[in-house]
Amino acid sequence: MWSQSEPYGHGCTAHLLVRESSVNDAISIDFEVLSGLYSGLTGNAPLGPSVIGGGLESDIIFIEQGLEPRHLRVSLLGNSIEVEALADGIRIEGNQNIAVGERVVVSLPVVIHVGAMSILWSIQDAGEKRPIGMRRLSMPVIAVGLVSCIGLGALSTIFSLYGSTSGLSANPTNPAPISKVTIKRPGDQSVQLAAKALQDEIDRAQLFDIKIKSADSVVTAEGTVTPVLVSKWQKIQQRFDHRTNGALTLVNGVVIKEDKAPSAIPIEAVWRGNLPHLLIGGQKYFVGALLDNGWMVDRIEDAQVLLSRNGRVAALPY
Repeated sequence: MWSQSEPYGHGCTAHLLVRESSVNDAISIDFEVLSGLYSGLTGNAPLGPSVIGGGLESDIIFIEQGLEPRHLRVSLLGNSIEVEALADGIRIEGNQNIAVGERVVVSLPVVIHVGAMSILWSIQDAGEKRPIGMRRLSMPVIAVGLVSCIGLGALSTIFSLYGSTSGLSANPTNPAPISKVTIKRPGDQSVQLAAKALQDEIDRAQLFDIKIKSADSVVTAEGTVTPVLVSKWQKIQQRFDHRTNGALTLVNGVVIKEDKAPSAIPIEAVWRGNLPHLLIGGQKYFVGALLDNGWMVDRIEDAQVLLSRNGRVAALPY
């Protein structure tokens, strides 16, 4: 690694820590700034969750780009990336804005718009060759960018996070070693994030009898599904496989369960005039009301009531 100074406008000089990328690098999450003050800048981030913002408390720092101190968090999930909005003003290319606190999983490569910047995120396998001599910026690069604007006090603060300032030796041919931050590779945490995203999708599909668990780097689905909802569950599994690109295995323990017809309901009276309703246990149940056994009043007809649940309709005579 060596030090390098590059102008970035506004009378500021960015002192950068640059390393030559090796073709033997492990899989990493790479980024390229497409617009804004840092346009053309490329680099890679650790595989664990990384916070991006304009403050020193972030892992990747972009100054004067309209970013909050902690604006968003990105995490690699197989061949996809999870984006968590920590502040307003985040948009995925081709999608709507992400609300604060919302997490979205999208396939890579993807462009994220935040503040005055557009950032392209992608992954690079170890087997893919980069041009010899291409210089890429490791994660500490952004943290020490625009040092002249921040001031020497901030410089000492930044290097207390990423290593000793001895790495900025005046002699680039024999630089002093810079201590590196130990990054924990994605494991159970990535599996837990994928499991949570899957459970959220299942809940949105109203498949409330299916529960997702994660343990020992495996995602497991357990519960029951009715025959009419099997296709919906299968589509959710297919989307999970597409998002993770086979990096995670989903163990399907969901069984098909026949939905039994509603048991006898003690209907006390039926009103078929204006605002038709049933009288059960002294309570009025209008069309659309949900009964205690999970069946919904669908229609009230002559001599029978039609109930529905999970796409199935049953007739209850009265």
